[in-house]
Amino acid sequence: MGGSVEVFGLSKTYGRQNIWHDVTLTLPPGEITAMMGPSGTGKSVFLKSIIGLTDPEEGQILIDGIDMVSARESHRLELRKKFGVLFQDGALFGSLPVYDNVAFPLREHTNLKEHQVRNLVMEKLEMVGLVGQEHKLPGEISGGMKKRAGLARSLVTDPEIILIDEPDSGLDPVRTSNLAQLLIEVNAATDATMLVVTHNIELARTLPDNLGMLYRRELVMFGPREDFLMTDHPVVSQFMSGDPDGPIGMSEEADHKRNDPIDYDGTYPGSTTIHTGARAIEVLPRQLAPRSGAVRASAERHRQRVTSGAASLYVADDEESDRDRSIAKPILPARALDSVGHLFALGLDTLRAAFRRPFSAKETLQQFWFVVSVSWVPAVLISIPLGAVIALQLGTLTKQIGAQSMTGAASVLAVVQQAAPMVTTLVIAGAGGAAICAEIGSRKIRDEIDAMKVMGLDPVQRIVVPRVVACVVAAVLLNGLVSVVGVLGGYFFNVVLQGGTPGAYLSSFTALAQISDLWIGEIKAIVFGFLAGVVASYRGLNTAPGPKGVGDSVNQSVVITFLLLFFVNFVLTALYLTIVPMKGA
Repeated sequence: MGGSVEVFGLSKTYGRQNIWHDVTLTLPPGEITAMMGPSGTGKSVFLKSIIGLTDPEEGQILIDGIDMVSARESHRLELRKKFGVLFQDGALFGSLPVYDNVAFPLREHTNLKEHQVRNLVMEKLEMVGLVGQEHKLPGEISGGMKKRAGLARSLVTDPEIILIDEPDSGLDPVRTSNLAQLLIEVNAATDATMLVVTHNIELARTLPDNLGMLYRRELVMFGPREDFLMTDHPVVSQFMSGDPDGPIGMSEEADHKRNDPIDYDGTYPGSTTIHTGARAIEVLPRQLAPRSGAVRASAERHRQRVTSGAASLYVADDEESDRDRSIAKPILPARALDSVGHLFALGLDTLRAAFRRPFSAKETLQQFWFVVSVSWVPAVLISIPLGAVIALQLGTLTKQIGAQSMTGAASVLAVVQQAAPMVTTLVIAGAGGAAICAEIGSRKIRDEIDAMKVMGLDPVQRIVVPRVVACVVAAVLLNGLVSVVGVLGGYFFNVVLQGGTPGAYLSSFTALAQISDLWIGEIKAIVFGFLAGVVASYRGLNTAPGPKGVGDSVNQSVVITFLLLFFVNFVLTALYLTIVPMKGA
């Protein structure tokens, strides 16, 4: 029998907007449940809350008795291995072909040999009609095929609980019917607990054992399919019939006001139409059955629950739902502090994950090569004029005060301690960091990050750590290159344009500098590179939906990194000058 899912008093808000409040239900183990509701009622948010991808403000979600809401993230990752999730757009990994996408959970969480993996993958691909497409990348197949590939991946580990978000999106009516039939067959074979979020009325009539409906921030009805479909509740009846006349309007603002209760006699505020019970289904539609002839154990359990009276229909109290559940929007300083806290937490998580196995060495090398390849030329080109400007400015100043022999020491120290680590990291943040943010943000809006979490993988360990390590190593190496080029540039312009003495330029530096002066530059490069990688990853992981959200995150990551670099540079410089005495002092 499938896993147990019990929800108690669940509430979720975004800003001032309450999505739903005090949702309580139990998904009968092994049975198929469908959740419906008008657009924007938070059905997908509810599904993501069950698996711990979204944190509600109140309530409990017990998965086999363990609260997903209060569990630590490491515990959640283990709990998610019980799940198989089909996202709206499939959430396939764009860099992997269909075969490797489906095989991914098996390779991560089992010790199966490759020929065993292949047998299971091909079995699932045949089940969803994708044999012959396994070599193609997600960008080379249609939206409906991505959906079916995502379903194959969600089933490949035979999960105890299966969550399905809009299974009919991107599919024609015939393939939708075939998919519904496939879900019945899967339930018969695995006895998994299934929750389907859908707008498809025909799917809702014929597929599930139980039905629920979210409307105007609450669960208005939940219970056995037999009772749900026969109700004359105005909201449910209108939705199931698709009638434009009724309490449900074009938008939530057009829906009936809850402080004007709906009566079962059919009247609702602001309308002259009588909404009668005639819209309720008079004959219960026939439920889908496995074509293979297999017997659904869950169907028999459901039948016993209904006939014994153990399964009852829950109907929300209209008066209870009248309450205003908007919350005060956090003021800007509070939101800013919250973001700083999350950024700091990601930095700590990254440090911890960097020392956990498995370490993605291949991914780290690829990211390092990418960051260096897009950063080294701009860094070198900037370091030449920057070293020259520093040498020219300091040369002019030292000449005015009669200390021209100190030009080399001042110039080299300025380049090594200040200019080189700053220039290096600014270039890395503007080139490599921006690309990292855009990549992670794109994966976020395609639900790839959530798909990793669903499969029990830690995105910080698999995605963030390789990119942060790559930024740190690249910053250290490029800092050395920029320091050398900057010093040579300053040397050339001081000697050629200002008539400086060649030997004095470097001898003054060796006379006044110490090893710690060189180390502080590399330490800054390490810290700055870490900041650039973490900020880029943080903004990518928290990007808003859509291409505009990704673009905004890229801009924010660059700006935030620049501001942090100047602040942290001041702190590190002040600490160094306080702790380390100058040579000869």
